[in-house]
Amino acid sequence: MLKRRFIAGAVCPACEQMDKIVMYDDDNGIRWRECVACGFKDQLEDLNSKAGSPEELKTRVNQPRLGDKPLAHETPVEVIAIFDPKKRH
Repeated sequence: MLKRRFIAGAVCPACEQMDKIVMYDDDNGIRWRECVACGFKDQLEDLNSKAGSPEELKTRVNQPRLGDKPLAHETPVEVIAIFDPKKRH
């Protein structure tokens, strides 16, 4: 039986819902992530190989909040204004 673990704060790359991603390892040593909301599923890595690490999952912990000063290695958040081109001020 597969032991599934929810990843707190993870955002689904397909439906963009938070806290719906589970991770598990299959019998062949392959790690999977799966969204319980929309059914999205992808392979993360082969546990038997050391060929690199998977892309970090986006979580509320590793994403800057609007107005927060970014760390030195991060790209700053930019606010854009959306306007109606038909409406003139």
